[in-house]
Amino acid sequence: MDSIEFKKAQPKDAQQIQKVTQKAFKAYASEIRKEGHVDALSETLSDIKSDVADKHVYVCLLDGDMVGAVRFEVLRDGIAYLSRLAIDPDIQSLGIGGLLLEKAHQECAKLGVRAITLHTASKKRSSVAFYLKNGYYIHSITRDKEYIRAFMVNELQPMDELYDYESVVGKR
Repeated sequence: MDSIEFKKAQPKDAQQIQKVTQKAFKAYASEIRKEGHVDALSETLSDIKSDVADKHVYVCLLDGDMVGAVRFEVLRDGIAYLSRLAIDPDIQSLGIGGLLLEKAHQECAKLGVRAITLHTASKKRSSVAFYLKNGYYIHSITRDKEYIRAFMVNELQPMDELYDYESVVGKR
């Protein structure tokens, strides 16, 4: 491992983003035993290109090869929703996920985001632990998909404990 680079994704990166997302979320879906119910596995190149155009999408290159990606969008009240944090399962133990998450946090801070929210499968303990370690807390549990998800929040600025994040995030 000689170089790690983080960059804002371009439309031309869509195919590589899809490849790393598919690989990461196949492992995720298998671990929670919900292979047919994880939205990331059914997204198209068009969906990814749309996200690149409409959201903030960052990728990680390891020695020039794409090994990770993350997306977020800033919603109302300065609340961001982070989605599709995907790291190639073959290199997950190298800390790339934490670095990519930190890149998203830095970009959110530059944009004046007050809090970052996300969902992760509550059954996938390693994911929940990863987000807890990186400053998130479990705000609530949702059952709106075919599996139970932890709705997690990382406050970049002090927030009211009873702030209604769910109404801002909606069904994602």
